[in-house]
Amino acid sequence: MTKAIILVTADPGKDQKVAEELKKIQGVEGVCLVSGLYDVVATVRGESSEEVLKTVYHKIRGLAGVRSSHTMFCLEV
Repeated sequence: MTKAIILVTADPGKDQKVAEELKKIQGVEGVCLVSGLYDVVATVRGESSEEVLKTVYHKIRGLAGVRSSHTMFCLEV
């Protein structure tokens, strides 16, 4: 299994709507509204890094109100 943390910048005033829509996406395990440089943080899990990237590219980045995203893959310690 592959896990990634997705940092999302939303259009002004759209952060709560983006967070609600993120929760509906298969593979998204958790969603938090945050303060600072980003507006929403989501954790995504998939069978492979390719599956996680498909979720980000085809589902998350296409959501209305998503301005940009930054993907950080979690590595084993």
